Amino acid sequence: MRLLPHAKINLSLFITGRRPDGYHELDTVFLPLGLYDTLLIRPAEELSFSCSVPELETGDNLVLKAWRLMNESFGIGPAAIRLEKKIPSQAGLGGGSADAAAMLLGLNELFGTGLDRRQLSELGRKLGADVPAQLWDVPVRGRGNGGEICPWEAAPAYSFVLLKPSEGFSTPAMYRAWDEAKENAGGAGEDETARRQQELKKALAGGDPSRLAPCLHNDFETVLPAREKKTVRRAGTFLKKSGALRTLLCGSGSTVAGLFGDAEKRDRAAASLAAKIPPDWSVYACDSLSEAKTLC
Repeated sequence: MRLLPHAKINLSLFITGRRPDGYHELDTVFLPLGLYDTLLIRPAEELSFSCSVPELETGDNLVLKAWRLMNESFGIGPAAIRLEKKIPSQAGLGGGSADAAAMLLGLNELFGTGLDRRQLSELGRKLGADVPAQLWDVPVRGRGNGGEICPWEAAPAYSFVLLKPSEGFSTPAMYRAWDEAKENAGGAGEDETARRQQELKKALAGGDPSRLAPCLHNDFETVLPAREKKTVRRAGTFLKKSGALRTLLCGSGSTVAGLFGDAEKRDRAAASLAAKIPPDWSVYACDSLSEAKTLC
């Protein structure tokens, strides 16, 4: 079986509070992107796992954790697994969560365990907060720690350029920066957050990038430490000078996304940026998903 785990961006990311266990409460909207890893799975005599990035061939890779979870729950047996990476790591694009989600979907199909996506989402929570959202090829609103999900209707495709700086951002460090900057670790109020999410939902469904652009938001951008702020501003400047309607930090970073008016403008920008950005940065041009692509 061949699967295409997809990247995501958070069109909105509100940190609404901090729980007694130390985790943060979020209200966020995940948008699936047409930037893919490739995952190959087949039944085998014994378990094997290989990856195009050798340093990811470890026992705690989320792909292997997903297999163990399914095997412990349903006794599916061994599989031969190959992961080809294209989604960058430490980028805020959900690559590891996407791989785990695709693994759950693929094993469910390959071994006939008969779970629907809601049931797979419950399993996915055990692997990570972003995994349930990555099981869907449509926009998903996530609350709580991000794992309490509500899939939305499929939206029209939007055009993005992603700039990935050489350095990655630490998610725990970003949350610490939030806690230090916000006395009570609380963001926008519940009513205000709900209102803004509804505005985003309406704009997203409308298909007009100029209407979507003002709705994009990431709370992490308000508390960036000095080094990270410099990097994000530099990436944003590259994108804006290339015609982006709006720029947005992806999750906890370090990728910065630029929203463009159409695919032609996006492609021109990506081509020009490839010659302008530092040589150790990466540029990706992609659309958001408007139809299912994970299972193929």
